[in-house]
Amino acid sequence: MKRLLVIIIVLSFAVSGISAGLISFGFGAQGVNSQPISAESAFEDWTYGAEMRLGVLFLEGSLNGRFTSESEFTGLVTVGTNLSLFGLLHIGVGVGPELGLQFPEGEIGWFYRDDNGFKQPSNDILEMFNNGLVHYRAHADVKFGRFSWGLSYEVPSSGFTFSNEDYLSMVPHWDQAQFGTSLLFWLF
Repeated sequence: MKRLLVIIIVLSFAVSGISAGLISFGFGAQGVNSQPISAESAFEDWTYGAEMRLGVLFLEGSLNGRFTSESEFTGLVTVGTNLSLFGLLHIGVGVGPELGLQFPEGEIGWFYRDDNGFKQPSNDILEMFNNGLVHYRAHADVKFGRFSWGLSYEVPSSGFTFSNEDYLSMVPHWDQAQFGTSLLFWLF
């Protein structure tokens, strides 16, 4: 057990030694093509919103969302890993549920997409996190000083949520993959 702990510590210092820093925090704008990659799409199919990332050593948490209609804001909360090479290239992968916010007629309500992809209203954050349809997300960014421009790839699972035990539904639903881009400002 001690050897494993020493190996993990050495790898952590090695990764942080070639990365730009121990902690990174960036926020900015994001756009995602609402049509799956396999379908033809136009400029009107893109939805826009915001993205925020926090990295500590090789771990990364990401929160991104976009307006899918005038009264709906949906996004992903992902946890994963990242690697920043020499402060120039930032690569990361994560997994997490899709959550949303609806505000028709002035009322605000939360929702999540269940394992069948249907919206389910809820005001319990833990319930939404556990029952939300899990998505996979990968991103790659090129840094220009404090700014970065990047591409992202989001794929929903075939019905996996953290609360169900159907591990076969962890398989990505490749036909529903979406392509996106982001422009972020990095505080550190």
